[in-house]
Amino acid sequence: SKAATTTTTSTALFSSSDRRSFLSGTTAVATVILTSGPAPALAAAAAATPEAALKQWKDSVATIDNLYENWDTISKQGGDAIRKELGTANFGTTASPLFQIDKAFRVLRDSPDVDLVEFTEQSEEFANALVRADTMAYSSNFAGGSGKPTPPQVYIDKAKIEVADLQ
Repeated sequence: SKAATTTTTSTALFSSSDRRSFLSGTTAVATVILTSGPAPALAAAAAATPEAALKQWKDSVATIDNLYENWDTISKQGGDAIRKELGTANFGTTASPLFQIDKAFRVLRDSPDVDLVEFTEQSEEFANALVRADTMAYSSNFAGGSGKPTPPQVYIDKAKIEVADLQ
């Protein structure tokens, strides 16, 4: 299927420099949005403003960096601790800024100064890496045990690789 092909080939299609460009470009575009006033499509967005979307994105970048830098400490708490940081398992009273990051992307994407194709490709790659990291962290919760030869650490290590891709 197309989704399976995209998932399996997406890592080969984008280098880490593309991701850095995406991070830099997103911040630059958001700055333009904030200084040029809201576009009609952005004004119609009920849940998110350009300012809120930019803040969520910057907080998400900081969260990803913190997760990667403190991987050993966080991953010792298990797959759900990783997933909480990724915004895919919201336990407790606080949510990761990565929770519903797709909504922030929609607001940032609608800026007239954005290259829609490039932004869409990069944001989809980001979302795919987020899903892959979540999947590996989730799988670590069920690995090991009776009749399951793969230890949880294998999945945690794979999740770390995907978090590195998010950076």
